[in-house]
Amino acid sequence: MASVVCSFALLSVLTLASTCATAIPEGPAESLRVDVDRVLATYWRGREGYSISAKEQRRLDRGARGTKPSTYGELTAAGVRLLAEHWGLDDTEGAPGIFADLGCGVGKMVVQVYLECPGVGRALGVELSATRCRRARQAWEALLLSDEAFELRQRLLKASGCEEEASPEDEVEFIQGDLLEADISDVTHVYLSSLCFDEATLFASAQKVQQEARQLRGVASLQPLPLLRKVGELLLPMSWTSRGGLGTMAYLYET
Repeated sequence: MASVVCSFALLSVLTLASTCATAIPEGPAESLRVDVDRVLATYWRGREGYSISAKEQRRLDRGARGTKPSTYGELTAAGVRLLAEHWGLDDTEGAPGIFADLGCGVGKMVVQVYLECPGVGRALGVELSATRCRRARQAWEALLLSDEAFELRQRLLKASGCEEEASPEDEVEFIQGDLLEADISDVTHVYLSSLCFDEATLFASAQKVQQEARQLRGVASLQPLPLLRKVGELLLPMSWTSRGGLGTMAYLYET
């Protein structure tokens, strides 16, 4: 499948480092989270990732050994917050990061991280499924048109003491294509929704991150990865564990 490849410039996010405080006060942060939950529920209604055509499922699963890459699931909003906190993305100490969700589905994690994490200057989603990527773009474009994306990001920046003006149309991007072909050279934090990756894809993904992500600070994967240095594990609530389950283990790495 053809892939659109992008590269993020670091200049604008590095500029933010000198103009922001270090953390958001708890009251404004909680209020913002409530509103982010609302927009995720509103703008993604009818744009969920669970249903794609049988033809597309077969195309996505073709060549996989013992797994079905077309299978869908996602981190809950609470799971995203746990991972972001672990990575320190909930404060602005140091240079802002660039977050990439490789296998982003309909893009909810990408948008949530951008709207809630002052430690992130840009957010990128890469998705192989054309249907799911289209839904991600449609939801994000609707959020942009409503001006709520700007308003929520601006609230985040103001609460964290940043003087910059939000520019959401330039700072979030969804790419339809193979994650192994995406440009991640400037990415600092990577989430791999890898639960249904086969061994060959896991190895290729780890190799790509190791060799190409020159600014990398952290990787989280739902399956163990070779080549990278494991630094911990984190139990994260997922869409399939949210009713009574504790969560699914994410494996945390650095290069």
